[in-house]
Order: sequence, then structure tokens, then C-alpha cells
Amino acid sequence: MFKQLPLRSNHLTRRCITNVRYSSSTTTPSDQNLKHFDFMIEENVKDEASDANIQRFQEKEGDMGKPSDSKFDPRTIIGRADHSITELPKPIAKVIKNNIIRLSIPNRLRSRMVTLFQDFNTNMIQQAPSTGLECNAHIASFFLQDYAMARRVLLELQHRVGPNNFNPQRILDVGYGPATSMVALNEIMGPKWVPEMKEAYIVGRRNNEMKKRAKVILSRQLNENFGKDEEGEQSTTKKENSSKEGAEADETDYFGPIDVKRVNIRTKLRDTLPVTKQYDLIMVHSSLLSRQFSFPKDVDDNIHMILKLLAPNGHLVIIERGNPVGFEIVARARQLMIRPEAYPQESGKIPRPYIKGSAGKPQRLKKESAFVTKEDLEFEEKMLAQLDLEEELEKAREMGEEFEKELIEKYGTVTPEELKFENEEDMEVFEVDTPPEQIFDKVDFHLSVIAPCPHHRKCPLQLGDPKYYKISNHKHRMDICSFGKVVRRPQYTMDIKRGKKLAVKWDKTAEDGIGTLGKKELKSLEGRGRPHGNDTESGSLSYLIVQRSANDEKSIKHIEELRSYSDNVLNNDNPTNWPRIINVPNKVKKNVQMEVCTPEGNMEIWSVPKSLGKQAYHDARKSKQGDLWPLGKKSSVVRNRLSDETKEKLDYLYLTNKKTFKKEQKKKHWKKKVGTSVDDFNDGFLATELMADKLESSSKYKRQAKKANFDVDPSKFDGN
Repeated sequence: MFKQLPLRSNHLTRRCITNVRYSSSTTTPSDQNLKHFDFMIEENVKDEASDANIQRFQEKEGDMGKPSDSKFDPRTIIGRADHSITELPKPIAKVIKNNIIRLSIPNRLRSRMVTLFQDFNTNMIQQAPSTGLECNAHIASFFLQDYAMARRVLLELQHRVGPNNFNPQRILDVGYGPATSMVALNEIMGPKWVPEMKEAYIVGRRNNEMKKRAKVILSRQLNENFGKDEEGEQSTTKKENSSKEGAEADETDYFGPIDVKRVNIRTKLRDTLPVTKQYDLIMVHSSLLSRQFSFPKDVDDNIHMILKLLAPNGHLVIIERGNPVGFEIVARARQLMIRPEAYPQESGKIPRPYIKGSAGKPQRLKKESAFVTKEDLEFEEKMLAQLDLEEELEKAREMGEEFEKELIEKYGTVTPEELKFENEEDMEVFEVDTPPEQIFDKVDFHLSVIAPCPHHRKCPLQLGDPKYYKISNHKHRMDICSFGKVVRRPQYTMDIKRGKKLAVKWDKTAEDGIGTLGKKELKSLEGRGRPHGNDTESGSLSYLIVQRSANDEKSIKHIEELRSYSDNVLNNDNPTNWPRIINVPNKVKKNVQMEVCTPEGNMEIWSVPKSLGKQAYHDARKSKQGDLWPLGKKSSVVRNRLSDETKEKLDYLYLTNKKTFKKEQKKKHWKKKVGTSVDDFNDGFLATELMADKLESSSKYKRQAKKANFDVDPSKFDGN
């Protein structure tokens, strides 16, 4: 008989054994039937790789992993980021192509997309679309990459929290697009995920057109549809409309607009941010800054507004484009939330107090031994004035007792339930003799950064203002913290990027972004219009994931103890303290150089040579940008930061740059420019009135009217 053959791996029992030749009459081993060939497997292999053991392993670990993962250190696999090529779901890509993109004339749509790319290349921020054409161009230009970026960040949040622990029930999405982050979250959570509340705030005063498109895209996801016994948000839809749906043709073959009034989804599309609600997960996508010259005021105001809505144990996800403006927006939001300048020597990721969002504010009480200052005298005068006011109010109160008796006779006495505060169950009650320090100094709002930062110190790459990146002719190196993401192009992007306007290379020097094309290049555009085009495209993003700690008394006390008794010793077993690779590793002979952001808050260049160890060297050569690196280094070089003196020189250089200075002054000009829209221009009388008002308000018209010496003042002439 055959000799027993030992297998090389215990986990590859279903591998076909090629050492034995089988005749045509003998059955061959298959993946489903191995009982006829048990004699070829050793007994210990059969026991360890049984179906029960494999099922137990899958339930415990989740996945047996790829065969190539067995060569990596387990910590390297834990710190690995998502580098797969993202694909937009086919139903969403089809509805964008058939029911959104095809609603616009291709030439006008491409022209509008070129304008959007030009504005984005100049200002580095997105703008709120208003008309239908602008919304279609915005979706055709930005939706694909925005979806891939949101999916990458949300997958990292799920990985850090744990797939079993990541199940948000109250979600809010904020952005200019068609609820892009909500679409990505629905795909990650699966078709059976039904949370308590899903809301999306589409930024913009005139957001009706984008809300329609968001409804169309979201309706293609199974977890957005209602069951048979449920009612959607449009519960008043007539029964006649639902009866006609069965008689229509298959929706996948339909080209044209969709009546969104007959579409019901679980996500509620909002016009404004709520005030009283709180959410477990808030996703903010490229909407913290609308005008670059309003930095950082707009970022501060929006962050304070959003953090009021974050529930305890909730997560805030901020996603921006990976350009200088996007990075500075994220860095400013991070600085505002954790205040690294207030804890310069603190190591680790102890949650930081967020004073503005806390119910209790820490008070600086004066000591009795302090000298009497001018401020104390002014404070005493205010207190005396307040005392006089209270005496007057007491007299008025005595006079109002008779009025109170009349009210009691008319409406009855006040019950204890009517005297309760609103949401009194959520309030913490203190005794009358409680010291004021325990009442006012109790901060119940703490934040900590989950990713991408491995520390809570000052960002080593933050400059504080996007203007520094515009300065030319200087020798300083200005890097940003951004990460790349590759996404596969669906058919609608390939179709729309054919032709002259979007298939050629971007020319920054030309006004239209295209410039003049040679005969050879124009000839190559004939036919397909995408010569040597790829089926993928890549984008870069800057992001931040923040978690709010629990605000119960036990959690707050634990945070205070960590801060009071911390020995500043990092726990290297915790993935949140592992360095993150910022740039693409440089592979040289028998050495790998990687630029990492360390837990000490520095940008360092680490060397991982072959002499450090076979495992570390192997994993370093396979590492990529955005991964966490847990296996250490042999040597390192700390990169210097820009000093305050260097920033002063850059400020002076920025002001002396005449072109940049004039452009910024034009943007900051307070005078509002009034234009005429296409709809108003179609109305001849209204368009004439608008142009006449604009002409009469000009200084040139007024100056020439004074020189003409008219009998009637033109500014007061009403036409009669």
C-alpha cells in the first residue's frame, strides 16, 4: 500500500498531494471529500486540523488569514493599514451613471468639472454646490475618492475598537456631498445593520438638489430600505404610486430622473445641525472650512459646535483632503481638542479635558494670603452693587406676594413635579454644604486621539497657518501628514474622463487647466479619448479619529489618577503607542529607512538594517505608508522643527510677495459682488432690472451723472 506522507503545515490539510500518481479510474481528492484518503495523513495532523478545530479557530480569531501572513510578526499584522484597492459597489455606480450623470449634457458637465478642479487646485477646499449641474459635477468629480477615503478611515476605526465592539447606534454625517461617509459606513456594517438613528447634514443653504441625489444613492443600499411592517419617512405616500411600481420596467434598465418623493430611506437628511441630540459616531467630511481666509476661526467654531453633539464613549471622525490646507485644518482641530501646549511633558494618551464642552468649569479661587489688588477692589464694588440690587428685588418680591396669591387662587398651587428641571435625571445633585471646588472644578468631558497620532503632544509638522505653504523661494522643508488611497474607477468615471477636457495632463499655468495641445496629442485623443488610461485613481487624505471618554464618576476619577500618578513610561504592547510611518519607506541595500511619527512627538528617520533581525528586516521591506511599526529600530535621526525665528522670516517673506498679498486682500474685501444666475437671466425684465441696479450703484455712473448736470437726480429717479 501507499506510504503515509507527512504534510508541511498543519493548516493545509486540504492541499492536493502531487507525489502520488492516480489512474483515471481512481478518484482524486477534492476540497469537500477526503475520507477516502485518510490513510495518507498522519494521525496527529488529522486530529489538529479537524473540522471542529478549524471552526473553533475561526470563531476565536475571525479568519485564518492569507498564507503570506504567516511570514509576518503578529504585531506587524495588527498595525497594518488598509492598502487594498477600494471598489465602489456596482448598484451605486450604476445609479450614478444612469440616474444622475446622464441628466446633464456631457459637454456642460465636463466644463463644470474642469471649473471645480481649478477652484480646488487654487483654494484646496471644496465648496457647497447649489444647482443641479453643480451637484452632478461635484458627484462626478469628488464622490469616488471621498468614498474611498471615508471607507479607509472607518475601517481603521473598526479595527482599533474591535469588530465586535464597533456598533454605533446614533450616527451623524456632515459634509458637502451626498452623505458620502454614511454610504461608506453602510457598506462596512453590512446589509442587516439597523441602528436607532441615522442622520446626514448636507452643508449649504441651497442643498435641496444634493439631498435628492443623496436619497437616490442611499436607496441602493439594503440597510437603508424598510421592511414590510415598517414605515419610511414619507409615510403619507399614496397607495396609487406604490401600485404602479410593479408595472414599471426593471429599475436597473431605467435611464433618467427618479422621483425621490416615492423613495423612503432610514437616513434622515437634515438642513441644519441639531442642538439637543447626541451621537455615538460623528463623521465630518471636508466641511470644517469654507473660506481659506477664515482660518482658523471657522474651524474653531465648527469644532465647538460638533463636539456638543458627541455622546460619552462616542467617536468623532474628521476627514480632509491630503493637501496643506486639509492637513492644517485637521491639525488645528486636534490642537483645539487636546491642547498639547498645556501638557508639554506628558507621555502616553491620557484623555485630555475639554473645558468648553464640560458642564463644570475649573475655577481659580484666590487664597486668603494674596495681596489686595485693583481687580479685587473692582470686584468688591460689583458685589456691593449686586447687594443693593438684591435688596431692591427683595422689596419688589414683598410687593408681589399679593400678586402671587391672586395667581394661586386663579390657577392653583404649584406641584413638585412642575418644579423639576428638564432632564433632571441626567443632572448631578450636590449637597448644600459641598465645597465650591468640588462643584465647579469637576470636568466631565475628556478626549483622546485614536489615530493617526501615536502621542498627545504638539504635532511636529503643524505650522499653524496654510499661508506658509504658498511661499516660494525658501530653503525650508514643509511636509504634511497625509496618506494615499487607491480606488478602482467605475464605468461612469471612465466615460466622463474621455476627450480633451479631462483626459489630458493638468496644466497649472493655463487658465483653463488644459493649455495648448500639439497635433500628436490631439490625434491620440481621437477615438477612445483615454490613451493609456488606468482603471484606478489615487488620492490623498488627512484624517483624525477622536474618542470621548465616559463621564461617570468612576471614569473621571480614573483619568485624574492616571494624570496625577503617571510615570511617563509608555506601554509598547499597546498599538496606540506604536510609531506610524508617515512617508513611503526607502529600501536600500540591506537596510530600510522609514520616516515615522514617534510616541515622543518627534519626526524621526529610523533605520531597520538586516543586522537588527531577520523578522524585523523582512517586515520593514514589506511595510507601507500609514502602517504602525512595532518592531523597533537600530538607529534614528530626529528631524528639526521650524523655529519661531524661522516663522517670523517666513511671515515677512509672505508679506513681501506682492502677488500673494494682493490675492489675499481681494478675497478679504468686504464688498459683496452680485451676479446674475441663469434662471434670472431668462426672465428678461428681472435681468434688466438687476443689471440696471448694478450700473446705477457703480461709482463711475454716479461720477458721470454729476458731470452731466441732469435736471433730475438719477439716484432718486423712480421712472415716472
